[in-house]
Amino acid sequence: MCDADATEHRNMPLESAVTLILGNYEQWLVSNVDAPSSTGRAAPTSGFKPPDDSVVRMLQMVLDGRCLVIEELDEVIRYFQQQRNAVAKSQGVVATSKPPPPG
Repeated sequence: MCDADATEHRNMPLESAVTLILGNYEQWLVSNVDAPSSTGRAAPTSGFKPPDDSVVRMLQMVLDGRCLVIEELDEVIRYFQQQRNAVAKSQGVVATSKPPPPG
């Protein structure tokens, strides 16, 4: 459940509440840095390159249920292909391009 500190932001000034929530989030990030991925393995950290602002914006659009045009889809796919290749290289694995699973 929630601890007492996490619920106190309701009666705080906005800036103080944001600072409290940010601190809680940063603590969560630190404690979950080695959390397993959905495949049950630890997510690779070497070779990871965060997406640029444009890819983040497009991924947020998808999460909001909005459509991307073909050029935007190509950019997101290109980012994930580069990411996959970088992680594969850091793990010493040959990155082969295989089609996504059906569905």
